[in-house]
Amino acid sequence: MSELDELMSRDPINLSSLDIDAIIAYHRKARARRASGEKPIKLAQPTVDISSISSKLISSVKPTVKIERKI
Repeated sequence: MSELDELMSRDPINLSSLDIDAIIAYHRKARARRASGEKPIKLAQPTVDISSISSKLISSVKPTVKIERKI
C-alpha cells in the first residue's frame, strides 16, 4: 500500500495539514505529468489463456446418429 493510499483511507477529520499537503503535492505532480504528455503507468494485468477455459466449458462434439424410418 502506497503512502497516498494510506492517506486517502484515513478519516478526513483526522488529517493534519502535512497530510493534506502531501495529497495536494501528489495531485499537482500528476497534473504536471499529464500536461507534459507523459502517459500514466498501467500495472501489468494477468493474462488468461482463453483456449484452455473454453475447452473446459465446451464439451467435445459427439457425432449425431441418424435413424432412418422404414415405411
